[in-house]
Amino acid sequence: MGYLCGVIPPRPENEAARLANLREYAILDSLPEDEFDDLTTIAAHICGTPVSLISLLDEQRQWFKSAVGVPEGMEGSPRDAAFCSYNILDPAAPLVVPDARVDPRFENNELVHQEPHVVFYAGVPLVSREGYALGSLCVIDHVPRELSDSQMQALKRLARQVIKLFELRKALAEAKQRAREREQAYRILRDFSHVIAHDLKAPLRNIRQAGEMLEEDYLSLLPEDGAELLQMIQERAEDATDMIEGVLRYSQVARNLREAHEEVVVQQCIDQALRHLGYPDDCRVVYVGAVERVYTSSLALLQVIQNLIGNAIKFSNRDDCRVVIDCVHEPGNQFVFTVNDNGPGIPAENQRDIFRLFHSAGTGKTRSHGVGLSIVKRLVETIGGTVSVASEVGQGTTFTFTIPDQD
Repeated sequence: MGYLCGVIPPRPENEAARLANLREYAILDSLPEDEFDDLTTIAAHICGTPVSLISLLDEQRQWFKSAVGVPEGMEGSPRDAAFCSYNILDPAAPLVVPDARVDPRFENNELVHQEPHVVFYAGVPLVSREGYALGSLCVIDHVPRELSDSQMQALKRLARQVIKLFELRKALAEAKQRAREREQAYRILRDFSHVIAHDLKAPLRNIRQAGEMLEEDYLSLLPEDGAELLQMIQERAEDATDMIEGVLRYSQVARNLREAHEEVVVQQCIDQALRHLGYPDDCRVVYVGAVERVYTSSLALLQVIQNLIGNAIKFSNRDDCRVVIDCVHEPGNQFVFTVNDNGPGIPAENQRDIFRLFHSAGTGKTRSHGVGLSIVKRLVETIGGTVSVASEVGQGTTFTFTIPDQD
């Protein structure tokens, strides 16, 4: 036999906005979570009641995010029968019902005469950051009673913790969504850059081949200004090819960094970078650091060191080109690498832009489009480090990058 719910509780004046705010938390019908169950268990223990609930008020129902002391499978009730429907009317005040059997609002309520047999009820509104009462943290007993001041204060504090869990849960969901969106955007950008760069390589290759054929067969027939124009066309085609290769490298650079980190021998990493660069005879590269091994992405460290050494060699204007690499360990914090060269240095006004993709630097045979240093910055930041530069014209350049200590 069922019971009437008694007096139909009114709806808050801001009901539409309250429901919209509740839905922003995406918590209705979510799976049980230990953090919420811990709070209802503590509330029941402190207040000495057999029942404790975290109750949320949807449009037509009351739903329990966490419930202690109710029959298994009981997930809520019709909203018009919910004591919490009265509790949300004043977000600033708790609702205490010493004996629901003699309260005109609840004397015929089905929750009083059936499970969970509510006689005593004390609830604190769960008020969101926006000021809406989303539901209640409540305790229930099957006999009339009261709560002490200290018990009520504890219930209020626990209600604030429930809201903090709601906010953390919401923030985590939003962060995951942003991460998914960034990953999707990255995939689209990576695929787009790959397709565009790939499609541009063929016509540029044809331009370069045509230029080579013109130079081989007709250079002697061209006037001086015609030969200069032909050389300019070939140089610009070569520049464009380098930029396209840079786009491809930049779009692929972090793709494999999800591989497990490993122990990397620093000197071996430097030797490998030099092999890739062709062991330049006109520049001396030495490692003077005391750190023998680091635990990081071997791929990232190799690419960073290779790009920085290659950059120093490319811009060197000295017969005694020298690159000195050092590494110090800050225990429990990070490894600090420095790559110092004795090259021409970088003007102060250019130092802020050198890590920007396609930043142009240098002239003549050392003209650069900045892809290498952009890759360095992206790699270092992907593995959790930082990179910076210090330089003085005529005195060389020092690049400093850090790698988190994984120990």
